[in-house]
Amino acid sequence: MAKYEEAKAMYKTLCQTLNNIEWRYNGEEKDDQFVVETAAVGSDLKMGLHILIEVDRQLMYLKSPMPFRAPEDKIDLLGKAVLIANYSMLNGSFEMDLSDGYIAFKIVVPFMSSMISTEVCRYMIIVSCNMVDCFNDKFQALCDGKMTLQEFQDFVENSDR
Repeated sequence: MAKYEEAKAMYKTLCQTLNNIEWRYNGEEKDDQFVVETAAVGSDLKMGLHILIEVDRQLMYLKSPMPFRAPEDKIDLLGKAVLIANYSMLNGSFEMDLSDGYIAFKIVVPFMSSMISTEVCRYMIIVSCNMVDCFNDKFQALCDGKMTLQEFQDFVENSDR
């Protein structure tokens, strides 16, 4: 199966997954990728979910940005917190742009010459929502000076995710 056809089938599976769980989204094909924009509401915030299916790289990539950016004077502290959080994770990771304090959770699944099931699509969404919901308050507390890095590390070591 050609790369484009595989990516198109993967996009169809992703849309089917979202339709099956009655999840509202906007989807489109642009350039060499299929794009889905959606959001989820966690315990305290709305989380954006940007899902890309890249034709050439044969992967599905989900990114969920934090609803804030780390202030310049907290970037080093948040960078350490991101490292601590990532060390505890089996799937997915946070990424941070040191130039502007942007933080997002991301998870990537390749699908070369194979198809990802609706269950894997749902798993990606659930993991992303859970991780953002789990960590956004803690990252924000670090930015606001309401939590120390040691308290963050204690949270990570003792949390049940």
